[in-house]
Amino acid sequence: MGGAEDGPEILSVVERKTLPVAPAQAGRTVLRILHDLGGFTHRTARGMILAGGVHRNGRAVRRVDERVEPGDRIELVYEPEKRYRGPRTRREPLDFRIVHEDHQIVVADKAAGLLTVPTPSGAAESLQEKLSRSYQSRGYRAPTVLPVHRIDRYTSGLVAFALTEPAWRQIRAQFAAGLPERVYLAVAQGRVEPDEGTLVHHLEEHPRSLKIRAGRHRREGSKRASLAFVVRERFAEATLLEVRLETGRRNQIRVQLAAMGHPIVGDHAYGRPSPFIGRTALHAKRLSFDHPARGTRLTFDSDPPEDFQKLLATLRGRGR
Repeated sequence: MGGAEDGPEILSVVERKTLPVAPAQAGRTVLRILHDLGGFTHRTARGMILAGGVHRNGRAVRRVDERVEPGDRIELVYEPEKRYRGPRTRREPLDFRIVHEDHQIVVADKAAGLLTVPTPSGAAESLQEKLSRSYQSRGYRAPTVLPVHRIDRYTSGLVAFALTEPAWRQIRAQFAAGLPERVYLAVAQGRVEPDEGTLVHHLEEHPRSLKIRAGRHRREGSKRASLAFVVRERFAEATLLEVRLETGRRNQIRVQLAAMGHPIVGDHAYGRPSPFIGRTALHAKRLSFDHPARGTRLTFDSDPPEDFQKLLATLRGRGR
């Protein structure tokens, strides 16, 4: 019989790839593993997951934020010529970034002006609330996000949260024992003359203003506060200090430096406003503690944000 012949059948080329998860990659998302180990863009990796071509230890991965454990095997079955494209995610401006995240903890680097935890007035959304909303958008119905410590609203830098109650209890016990390392950068008014020193005060809250007051002697209801400082740079009008907390009290660094006669630049409550920075010149630079499940020491560092850097540049330009 005559007639047109069928054209040649085009067969799709399918590739298979296995990505073993190393211990150092524990806690990362499958999406990041595909990006870091497989070389795929985030959007392509998202599309491959949604298309059902990604398995973890033989089970299909359904969520792009599913997290891996050491020894996991991520198996890919995909067509190299196919354009895998996951939906673009709509991003809102963030005033924080995640520097570490696993099943137990999340560590964020927050901008000045963002509350760490909610206030009774609820006037502004806090970092705790934003993290919780972020987890909800990723499929967690009732996420647990518990603060293990706090930093002031107008202080920038590192702050940690626990994602389970056992992790929260374990890390809180570390803080109660003074085991974590908490290092700040502070720009203090005037020239701090000792190259290094230790400040010890007893802090108490004023019953009406709620401001913290520092005294040399213990009083009923006061709490002992201790910190160590090292001068990093001196300017004509101010001093850059590296401050290491030995206790963790509310407003501690601000109050103790003010009691020494060198309030932090830009501190409206314990010093005075500054024309060079619109907030307290205090930055949580380093945070170190033991992982609540693995026991390994975790250390995180954060560079000062742009407004802090501009303040330092301005002070350098005004002489030493």
